[in-house]
Amino acid sequence: MTILCGTDFSPLAARAATVAGLMARAGGQRLHLVHAVRPPAVGAAPTPGDRPRLEEEVGRLRQLGIQVTDDVLWGEPDEALVREAARVEAGLIVLGAVGHRAMDRWLLGSCAERAAREAPVPVLVVRDDRPFEEWLVRGRPLRILAGCEPGASSDAAVAWAGSLCALGPLDLVVARLVLPGPENRRAGGSGPGMGLSLYPDTEAALVEELRARTTKLLGGAAVRLRVSPAIGRLDQHLVSVAEEGAADLVVVGSHHREGFRRWWQGSVSSGVLHGAPMSVAVVPFLQVSTTHHP
Repeated sequence: MTILCGTDFSPLAARAATVAGLMARAGGQRLHLVHAVRPPAVGAAPTPGDRPRLEEEVGRLRQLGIQVTDDVLWGEPDEALVREAARVEAGLIVLGAVGHRAMDRWLLGSCAERAAREAPVPVLVVRDDRPFEEWLVRGRPLRILAGCEPGASSDAAVAWAGSLCALGPLDLVVARLVLPGPENRRAGGSGPGMGLSLYPDTEAALVEELRARTTKLLGGAAVRLRVSPAIGRLDQHLVSVAEEGAADLVVVGSHHREGFRRWWQGSVSSGVLHGAPMSVAVVPFLQVSTTHHP
């Protein structure tokens, strides 16, 4: 298995490369580090100017005991990354985040966002490398929040999040956000405030549904379950839940289907990518599996 990491030689990209390398080392995998060069003109040939910088980064990673290959790609970075992932049969793409928390948003149209939208494999967008180093070097459980909505795309996200236990210990929370009114009615409840909060019996039934679903996906793996009422944008609620739990990583699913580009901007996965202050992994529907490893 290969982990593909793209770099533009920025500090954020270096952090992402460190995370990708540590994950590859922990899983006995190969890290393939690439840098994409945009063509300056139609028919122009690539120049070797960035090769020394790439080799310098490869050398840094090899000093950490990481098996690394590298290449300079030609083309738009997100498109080149997706093509390269298919060529090397990568199981994961790792990229650095763009922008700063003070902006409250990542830059729209970033390479990381476009890759997460288009890639047929999970894309991990790293904002902070320290939790991953503490996890993979010092054995501190990685705190993960996996969002769970009805449907196969969320199943893929939960299964992939659980598979990270092959690399190190996890503190995994699977969260489902629901509209309280319909769920209270479905559970047979009625009365004041039913549209604003979950009745205890309703919440208990939803937790048991979620338990059955996660057990099917993760077997007997240790996992904490959370069902919360959410009125309004689910992506903002999910980020709030992640912040409350001091999550290191949010894992969300996405759909890959015709018209997905138009649908993406209003999706939960897109909203979490833009709004989360922590690292985010977007797992595509195509990766549905209970045995997939990162």
